[in-house]
Amino acid sequence: MSLLRGALAALRGRQDAAAATTPAEPLDADQALVRAIIDGSQPAFAQLVETHQRTCAHVIGRMVGDRDQMADLLQETFLAVFRQLHRFRFESSLRTWISRVAYTTALQYLRRRRLETQWMVAAQAPEELGVGDEGPGPAEFSEALQAGRHLGAALERLSAPQRLIVGLHYLEDFDLAEIEQVTGLARGTIKSHLYRARQVLKQDLVRHATAGELL
Repeated sequence: MSLLRGALAALRGRQDAAAATTPAEPLDADQALVRAIIDGSQPAFAQLVETHQRTCAHVIGRMVGDRDQMADLLQETFLAVFRQLHRFRFESSLRTWISRVAYTTALQYLRRRRLETQWMVAAQAPEELGVGDEGPGPAEFSEALQAGRHLGAALERLSAPQRLIVGLHYLEDFDLAEIEQVTGLARGTIKSHLYRARQVLKQDLVRHATAGELL
C-alpha cells in the first residue's frame, strides 16, 4: 500500500474540517476507526483493509472475472476509499460504503474494457418469478454454500450478477437493502436473482441426492 502514503498527507490536512463534524456522543468502532485514519494512523488503515478486503475481492472477482486484475483493482479500491473517507457520513454502514467503492471501481474497469453495458444488462435483467416452492431457503442455501457441497457446477450456471448477489447475501450476510445500496439494483431485481439461484441450487441438490440413492 505504498501508493497510499501521499494520500495520508492530504487526509491530515482535512483534520480540522473533519473534527467539526465529529459527533458529540461516544464513537462506535467504525467511527473511531475512520477518525483514526483521518488523523493519519497507518495501522488503522491497515486494519480497515484487512477487515474489508475479502468482501471487496468477492465484488471485484465476480464482476471482472480476471484474477490477474484483482490485485490491481483491490489496491485501486482502497486508494479510492482512502481519498474519499473524509466525505463518509455514516449514512450507510462502513462495509456497505466500501463495497460500493469496490463495485464502482470494477464498473469503471469494465467501462474501460467496453464491457460495462454487458454487465449492466445482465445485472438489471428481470427474472420471471415462479410460484409455490422456491427451493432451499436461506438457511439451507447458506449451509450448502459454506459446506461446498456439489456447488461448483451449480454456481457456474448462474450469471455473474447472480453469483455476486448470492455471495453478498449468503456468505457476507448483506441484507437486501445493503445489496441495493452496493449495486444500485432495484429490490425486485435482487430478489429475482436470488430466486433463480435458489432454483438452480435446488435442482443441483436433488440431482446429487438422486444419484446417491442409485449408488
